[in-house]
Amino acid sequence: MMYNLCRKMVERKLLGQEYRDFHPQVLVVSRKLDPHVDLIAKKLNEKKIPFVRFNTEDFPLQVTASVFFDGSREYQILTFPLDRVVQGDEITGVWYRRPAQFQFPTSFPPAIQVFAEQEARSTIMGLWEILDCVWINHPERNRVAELKIKQLKVAGEVGLEIPRTLITNNPEEAETFFRKTKSQGVIIKRLGGGIVLDGSQGSAIYTSLVSEADISDVEKVRYAPVLFQEYVRKDVELRVTVVGNKVFPVEIHSQKSERAKIDWRRDTLNLLHREHLLPEEVERKIINFVRRLGLNFGAIDMILTPDGRYVFLEINPNGQWGWIEDLTGLPISDSIIDLLMSRKG
Repeated sequence: MMYNLCRKMVERKLLGQEYRDFHPQVLVVSRKLDPHVDLIAKKLNEKKIPFVRFNTEDFPLQVTASVFFDGSREYQILTFPLDRVVQGDEITGVWYRRPAQFQFPTSFPPAIQVFAEQEARSTIMGLWEILDCVWINHPERNRVAELKIKQLKVAGEVGLEIPRTLITNNPEEAETFFRKTKSQGVIIKRLGGGIVLDGSQGSAIYTSLVSEADISDVEKVRYAPVLFQEYVRKDVELRVTVVGNKVFPVEIHSQKSERAKIDWRRDTLNLLHREHLLPEEVERKIINFVRRLGLNFGAIDMILTPDGRYVFLEINPNGQWGWIEDLTGLPISDSIIDLLMSRKG
């Protein structure tokens, strides 16, 4: 009875609105300021594919979520401003981009704020777990795939070459690794994201070479684990964007810029970008790697060495790709939309 009542409630809501023929097939989960979502939204409109953009800072004050169970039957509803309603069983795909924090009344005392946040998060995360559709990517798969230790293990298991690496908060281990590896050079990079927040301000942390002066201060490693890695000589760097079974490899000619030689992100838009043809064996390993992580999308950083070796560095399961499409014309956004509509993640 409850199940049928809920369906009638949604039907009445839809039939009473100008959106009565609006049956969204794609749910985009992100935040209000996200140029990548703007790009995909524009293309979805051009293709006349119904979608709803769920800016998570609107929950729960402007967006409501309801999940009903009646025996073995279930029903999910998200209701947005202007009475736009998303029914869980109509969604073919969810593009999970970069959600923002939920927002609550500023009058809430801290304890109530924490309680409301926990309940809201449990509701939305529970909803994500039961939606049966294509995900790019499911947040739980993203969470695991973001772990660089996991990435390196799986990359090695599928046969991708990886650099010699140490993750440690042991100063003695760090110094030993540096001494044994310094003839090639040693780089240091973050285990987590590449941005450090100070209040509302963010600053990027780039990959850097480790010097003797750095090692003289190695005791600080004890307070926060660090990823040390042998420096791999580069012919070009590769950004390999994977969407389902489609692979879009692009050369980034970082060695032509002094600023970008160690980390191409320091001078991205001034570097030559060119489509690259991967060997079939490397492409197969990359697709297998992404599948092993449970992902439908990934932005992979690799190095093509002067002697022709392909070396895996890392994957960002929710990485940027808009500038790649702008500079090369590769149909990444169209491929994302095709996968969201396929129901075959």
